[in-house]
Amino acid sequence: MRRLDWIVIILLIIGAIGSKLVDFGSFVPENANPRRPSVELFTPKLWDKETKAWLAKGPATQKSNLPWITSLPKEGFIEDKGAKKSSTGSAFSVSNRGVWLTARHVAEGCDKAVIQVGEKKALGVKRTVLHPNADVAILITRNAPPEFPVAARLEGARDAFNIGFPKGQPGAVHSRLIGEMTLRHVRRGQRNGGYRERVNAWAERSRVPARDGSLGGLSGGAVLDEHGRVIGVVQAESARRGRIMTAKPSTIAEAFSYAKVSIPASGIGPAEPELTKDSYPMTARRLITTLRIAKVYCRVN
Repeated sequence: MRRLDWIVIILLIIGAIGSKLVDFGSFVPENANPRRPSVELFTPKLWDKETKAWLAKGPATQKSNLPWITSLPKEGFIEDKGAKKSSTGSAFSVSNRGVWLTARHVAEGCDKAVIQVGEKKALGVKRTVLHPNADVAILITRNAPPEFPVAARLEGARDAFNIGFPKGQPGAVHSRLIGEMTLRHVRRGQRNGGYRERVNAWAERSRVPARDGSLGGLSGGAVLDEHGRVIGVVQAESARRGRIMTAKPSTIAEAFSYAKVSIPASGIGPAEPELTKDSYPMTARRLITTLRIAKVYCRVN
């Protein structure tokens, strides 16, 4: 073999060894690709202990002083209670690229908002988009767990399963559709101004766990139909009447438009077993422990 051939072979061997030792392009830091969220970031390590009893005890039927078929008022008022304080609420993933839905009053006025993903871990909110005329908001993060399919309309749904963090703890509510009404959001002491929106109203039928009282903190939680599709966002409650008011699917579509984000079609996304009045605690537990429905912290300095 000629001397030149030996030199070429030696150079090729050196180049091959060097390419193994120095790799400038193949390393991708953890979570650097927003389209592929780190599995470790969303492992089911949170809320497991708090929701374990759900599997054995099941839902607790709620008794109201009023029958669930009581007619709805033509218009209801939601009063802004004044200066915003640090608080918690709920949110849920609608795109694993980092798009979450919540209620506007959960996200509005925060100096910093984060989504809890571990005992001492949080996912920072990079951008918040508020619907200008409805109590709905979009939170944008670096990435998110698998998304929920979002329905374009109720499509005959009569029952809903509302999942989030009432009183800052995991919880879920089964409710039945009453109809539509108008909600007017106003500032304290005012009856004019603010904004109006059409909402769906539901009567509470049962909840898990069996905690009495307000569902405050459930705001921003997911409203799912029996197939696990999003049909609303929890906005408000009437504790005395056992009512829950939620955003309409058309309002959610408007929020996506304002935020200029696209989400998977309603037929795409992890399929859920049928949710029923008896089985929903098991599904709710899984959705919370896998952080597809998560707790939001709003910090006000």
